Amino acid sequence: MRRVRARRAPLLPAGLALAGLAFAGGRDFWRFETGGDFLSGESEGVSVGPEARVRLAPALRPLHDSEQPFVWAVATDGAGGVVAGGSGADGLLRAGSGETRRLADTGESAVHAAAVGADGSVFFAASPGGSLQRVSPGGERVVLAETEARYVWAIVPEPGGSVLVATGMPGAVLRVGATGEVTTVFAAREENVTALHRSADGVLHAGVEPSGIVFRIGADGDAMALYDTPQAEIRGLAVNAAGEVFAAAVAEGGGGDAGGAGASRTPEAPPAAAGVTTSVSFRAFAGAAAAAAAAGRSGRGSGGGNGGAQNALYRIAPNGAATAVWESDEDRPLALAMQRDERLLLGTGDRGRLYRVSRDGDAALVLRVDSEQVTAAAVDGETVFLGASNPGRVLALGPGPRTEGRYRSRVLDAGGAARFGRIEWDARAPPGTAVAVETRAGNSAEPDDTWSDWAAAASGSAVASPAARFLQWRAVLRSDGGASPELTGLTAAYLPENLAPRVTSITLHPPGRVFEEMLNPSAPRLQGLEGQPETTRAERENGGGASFGGSGRRLFRPGIRTATFDAADPNGDRLRYRVSVRPAGEVEWRVLRSGLRERVVAWDTSAMADGRYELRVEAGDSPDNPPGEALTGTRVSRPFVVDNTPPTISGLTVGSDGSVRFTATDAGSPIRRADISVDGGEAQVLRPLDGIADSRTEEYGGVIPDFPPGAATVVVRVEDDPGNRAAGEAAVGR
Repeated sequence: MRRVRARRAPLLPAGLALAGLAFAGGRDFWRFETGGDFLSGESEGVSVGPEARVRLAPALRPLHDSEQPFVWAVATDGAGGVVAGGSGADGLLRAGSGETRRLADTGESAVHAAAVGADGSVFFAASPGGSLQRVSPGGERVVLAETEARYVWAIVPEPGGSVLVATGMPGAVLRVGATGEVTTVFAAREENVTALHRSADGVLHAGVEPSGIVFRIGADGDAMALYDTPQAEIRGLAVNAAGEVFAAAVAEGGGGDAGGAGASRTPEAPPAAAGVTTSVSFRAFAGAAAAAAAAGRSGRGSGGGNGGAQNALYRIAPNGAATAVWESDEDRPLALAMQRDERLLLGTGDRGRLYRVSRDGDAALVLRVDSEQVTAAAVDGETVFLGASNPGRVLALGPGPRTEGRYRSRVLDAGGAARFGRIEWDARAPPGTAVAVETRAGNSAEPDDTWSDWAAAASGSAVASPAARFLQWRAVLRSDGGASPELTGLTAAYLPENLAPRVTSITLHPPGRVFEEMLNPSAPRLQGLEGQPETTRAERENGGGASFGGSGRRLFRPGIRTATFDAADPNGDRLRYRVSVRPAGEVEWRVLRSGLRERVVAWDTSAMADGRYELRVEAGDSPDNPPGEALTGTRVSRPFVVDNTPPTISGLTVGSDGSVRFTATDAGSPIRRADISVDGGEAQVLRPLDGIADSRTEEYGGVIPDFPPGAATVVVRVEDDPGNRAAGEAAVGR
């Protein structure tokens, strides 16, 4: 179990901040079309459904505002009120009917579990200490039993006056009789039994920490593991009429803010089985309550990843088959309760969200409370009672809607300065209701005083906010107390200011290296070379018109030079390229190719004078911008050498014993290789005397192996880096 601690919601990652955007040189749209789109924003008094409906949330009535940070447990009292257990001076409270009164003063101890019996008796346990206490309807308080455990995490009354108790340190399920006798129902190997549920047939389900296992305990006391979750802790259990178990599981170190799945309404179902209880816990060790309270006061959270196991709500069939019906890397499920229609209420931290989840996984954000965590929940007919923490509060959620609520979108990033165009939304506003939308814009990632004021928007008209990089909108929903209006989608057009593309790199491949495309085997073409067979439209659509970056089959073609390059456009515009060349040190450029779609160019250097040259690549975004607005980015390559002159061979001598000596010289490039053949036989590679061919002048010498006696003709061939070749011949004994 992890301490419930206050934690600041992190900034949205860049990927989420840009969700719904599609950059291009023309206008584009920010769209809010799904439940996930809307869940990325902030809600105040509105619900967000899976079908992307934003509507007024149910009315929320405060029953108790605590000076303490935590409310750990709530239980309905059967008379329209609620019993709540909290930390420090709160102790055990009864709230409702316009007043709050203390049932028990627990000193510095916290009440983590509370329940109300059939006769109206209130059972609770103060931790650390583990004593089970009872407050009679008349107000008499007694210690019913000592559990010999340090913590009590859940209490479930049974018919006949006994109660079941889930404990920690050690982890167990105990039965405490009406007169205080204690028997062990289930002894867990884990430190804590953190959640407990009793069905009407007497079958128990228990959840533990730190292994995150859900156990089924039969009426005869036999226990078996029903499902071993990947998470560390089971925070709440509920069971529907079909016997399916729902388990809220928290990953080790999980926490934060969530995007939610979307949810839909389910048909009316039979009433839920009796005995649903929830518990909220933190790691059970000495001083944990004080440490958690300190975290709440400081506003700092524990952070940390969840090891890859998301927080989840599972539906577990009686045979143990499990399905995750809700998952989040950020929201922690801290409270679980089942409504009459068998939809589940899931209270989470750390943005105080309450979700409604169907058995099939449709999830709706019901509301957000003004506390950082929803730590307890209980249902009494149409009324839902909530315990919230940081700050501690007890709340009642009624069936009717609020009269006003607000939704504020995430900050939308255009990637650069942008002009905003038409905004329109889909809304349903019955008589007596209204939906109003406003926008604001700025150039800082988080709204501050430098942003524009909120400006009213009219659906179908231009955004009234000024041009900027960031935009945000909010909706205000109002009702006269009857029906709720609904906002079901919003679209805002924008036009980014054009930004110049960038040529990020130029790669000059070795002289003679070319790359053959094989899209059309009957007419293969060399990448980037003019005069090759044209690709068909189908080939271009499948990559023939894209950059291959020298990815085709390598070939050697003397005199051909290939360059590949990379470019990017911050607006996502399509690019066209122009490639030019000039002698190093000169001013004028000569265009080699223009209008290129590929990021590769090859050209014949055989008509160029020997010397050092530079290559320039210009990338222009004209395909997606009108004349006068298109921009260009440029990059110049490192110098490269054009060498069309073959090397020379001098001083070639061959002795009768097969000894050979000569000098190879090239004016522009290093000698790359040399070989020798005798009487037209197979050529043998020669190495220069210094062991490596890396200079424009190389000395060769040695004895030819197996040199034939008598007359012979010896041919020497040398080649420079661009592939220019020269040959020399010498006769021996003739």
